[in-house]
Formats: sequence, C-alpha cells, structure tokens
Amino acid sequence: MYRVWFDDLEKAIAAFREVVMDELFESISGNVYGDFVFQIRGNIKYIVKHNDFTVWRNFGDWRKPDWREVR
Repeated sequence: MYRVWFDDLEKAIAAFREVVMDELFESISGNVYGDFVFQIRGNIKYIVKHNDFTVWRNFGDWRKPDWREVR
C-alpha cells in the first residue's frame, strides 16, 4: 500500500462516480505511481490516475493485466 494525497482523493472519487455506476466498493488504496486503486468486489479493480483523473479498468488478471480506459 502506498501513500496518496488527500486533496486528490475528492477529485478521484468524483471522477470514479461519474464513470462507474456502482454504489458499493471494497477498498480504496494507492499505488506506487500515486494513482487511486478502487476495488469493487472480488478481482474487479479500477484505477483513477492522479495526473488527469481518467478511470481505467483491468479486464485481465494479475498475471496478464489488460487496463482499458473507461469513459
């Protein structure tokens, strides 16, 4: 787990809620790049990038990740 900015957390949540129509999530954490990792359930994960607040979903798994931007 890595550290992320509180100031950016509000912006990340707003960007995430605008794109993802799910009301529940399991956790929010940071990654090594300063991005926000939202885990919805099981292995469904999204990343909100800290530099432009775009939302990305992993359609692969941990062995072969396949990150695609969600709009």
